[in-house]
Amino acid sequence: MRISIGNLPLKNIDADIFLHPVKYKDSIAYEPMAEEAVIALIAKHFTYDNVPEHIRDYFDEMDDGYLFSESNFDEFDLEKLQQGTLIIGKDIHLHPKVENIKKFLCILRDFGGFKIEGIKLPEFLKPSDPILEEIMETEKTYEMALEEIDELPSFDGSVVYACDDPNVVKDDELLCSHQFVIANKIKALKVKVDGEIKNLRKIPELKGTFGVVLKKVDEYPFLRVKIENVG
Repeated sequence: MRISIGNLPLKNIDADIFLHPVKYKDSIAYEPMAEEAVIALIAKHFTYDNVPEHIRDYFDEMDDGYLFSESNFDEFDLEKLQQGTLIIGKDIHLHPKVENIKKFLCILRDFGGFKIEGIKLPEFLKPSDPILEEIMETEKTYEMALEEIDELPSFDGSVVYACDDPNVVKDDELLCSHQFVIANKIKALKVKVDGEIKNLRKIPELKGTFGVVLKKVDEYPFLRVKIENVG
């Protein structure tokens, strides 16, 4: 199975299933900024019986119920996933906890049999005696220190996803769902998004309360904005 995470589901990517806060068709949605929690839960699900003791201890101390609840990702979502390839998108590269996320991806690679695409990962399997490594095969240890998973910030109010692909959304468009229109009290075919006029384009297959605009950013791409009706 090819699983995309951190890539907007509307993008033309070869994947069997998308994981992303923007819900599109049959994708699996989670809360913005929850990639760290979601990937940690996936790593635990697929690798718990195979990991070294110190990583199993970390998993034992994880509050799964809290992480499932806060990320809006659950056991039923996990059951839809199968071992295969994880395709990592820009949201993870721009996530403030990307270095810790990389560690969970390494666990999936080294103990879960997953192939990881779209991100460069470190190696944590090291010889217990580097001096002897050149002479003979030595015992190797898995040296990794996982950080505590951060609480999720709130994304209340009007929120849009900054997409940098003009093949997905045009510069003068705001892609959105019917729920987005209701939540933001939109009553016109044109709106101002932080002062920029956009043509409203509702997509039936889009669900949830996040819009999509064309914008290139160097930060995590979910943005709180001000939306005003035009005319």
